[in-house]
Amino acid sequence: MAEIRFEEITKKFGDKVILDHINLDIEDGSFTVMIGPSGCGKTTLLRIIAGIGPQTSGKVFLDGEDISGLPPAKRNVAMVFQNYAIYPTMTVKENIEFGLKNNKVPKDERERLIGEISEIVGIHELLDRKPGTLSGGQRQRIALARAMVKKPKVFLMDEPLSNLDAKLRVSMRTELIELHNRLKTTFVYVTHDQTEAMSMGTRIILMNKGVIQQEATPSVIYQDPDNLFTAQFIGSPQMNVLPFPDEKVRYGFRPEKVHLTNEPGQYFYTRKGHIVTKEMLGSETIYQVRYEGNSVMIKSLEDSFEQDHDVYIGVKKPNILLFDEDERRIRPDDARYEQWMSKL
Repeated sequence: MAEIRFEEITKKFGDKVILDHINLDIEDGSFTVMIGPSGCGKTTLLRIIAGIGPQTSGKVFLDGEDISGLPPAKRNVAMVFQNYAIYPTMTVKENIEFGLKNNKVPKDERERLIGEISEIVGIHELLDRKPGTLSGGQRQRIALARAMVKKPKVFLMDEPLSNLDAKLRVSMRTELIELHNRLKTTFVYVTHDQTEAMSMGTRIILMNKGVIQQEATPSVIYQDPDNLFTAQFIGSPQMNVLPFPDEKVRYGFRPEKVHLTNEPGQYFYTRKGHIVTKEMLGSETIYQVRYEGNSVMIKSLEDSFEQDHDVYIGVKKPNILLFDEDERRIRPDDARYEQWMSKL
């Protein structure tokens, strides 16, 4: 098992609060992704698990054991950094072996582990090479192998793909998913890239300003956001959010939930608008439509509407989300829901 639990974790730098009373359970065997804007506290939380940036107050538990005061080497976790932290003067094998030697692992066991792990991550033929002669993806695999030979309970990853080009990032995402499925170990992964988060994570922790905004599966985070921040942070293009006239309450709908027609359709929410821009992106087209002083983005599989033409937009009632003056979701079981919906 490798369950992580945070109890009232707070982190401050002087008077600045980086993490504000975090309470969180990370499930054993999950691929948990922490995401949020720069400075939201996600990397700080990861470093607290690793023990390399201790909390100001609160406790961290690993499998029920309080590890808050344990040094990093005693926590049975392994961290893969953004810059890989590979020793350039050592061979691939020496890089992987370094930690094992420090831990006094016998030579025969070291050889067995290196052989086993290098095969898993696909670098067996590179063991005698120096890191400087390898590609970014190969260096990433070295960092993974060095973490894996420790047989940790938890893998911690701090934006490990951010230095790779776009094509390589896609293939490495797939490799990490497959690796997690094979190892069945707890992964905690930090990124600012929502595509990485949504495609890789079994659980998503969305943070902002040191506070967890929502923790759920990728599907729930996207389809059923708790608040306005979550609704607008996840999704590309982001959710269209519009104000009720002269009110602080707002309503929103995803760009792909909007229907475009040449004539008014039988939809709960329908408006006549004007296409301002059109971007053809292969299998889908992004339209910007203006109406009644508002501007919305629409993602459509239809490429038949033209820029500068008038159109009708339509949205079904279940696809319209409401947010109160505190930016919290007004759900259908809330007494205020029908009251506000009737104003649309």
